[in-house]
Amino acid sequence: MRKVLLVIDMQQDFVSEGGALSFPAAREIIPFIASKVREALDQGREVVFTLDTHKPGDAEFQKFPPHCLEGTPGHDLIPEFREILSAYGGTGRVYFVKKNRYSAFYGTELENLLGLTPGSNRDRVAEVELVGVCTNICCFFTAEELANRDVPVVAYAKGMATFDPEAHKFALEQMRSVLGIKVVE
Repeated sequence: MRKVLLVIDMQQDFVSEGGALSFPAAREIIPFIASKVREALDQGREVVFTLDTHKPGDAEFQKFPPHCLEGTPGHDLIPEFREILSAYGGTGRVYFVKKNRYSAFYGTELENLLGLTPGSNRDRVAEVELVGVCTNICCFFTAEELANRDVPVVAYAKGMATFDPEAHKFALEQMRSVLGIKVVE
């Protein structure tokens, strides 16, 4: 059974103090996600990190301040995860998907990476574990896309965060009640 851990946008601009869209709850989930990354790699499973990736003048900056500009420190994966990946070396089971929309599927290779495209040379993923930021934005819209593709998803509430605690709860409930995702508290 192919099970993949999908880590959404754990980048410096969202997580690290001083990041363009940083918020304290994002830092609180680091230990939980770090344990899930180690667990997946110890079990020989794949880990996919999405990287929110923008260029100057991106249309999204009409809604949010500039963030995750490619080539800047804010675009980088947070140091805690870079250290874990360094410790595991080149496992060949870690992938990075650059995205510039809320969904990790829009304009990316994620569908093929998960074996969901016809003729893919990869086995179809049997389950995706989902963690990261922001619960009600990129996590939610990626979860919706997984549900549309009939991929079983386990979303870890302790491994997700957003700016607004009420939006966090609402998004998790929508994942559970509308998308049919297993939400683990």
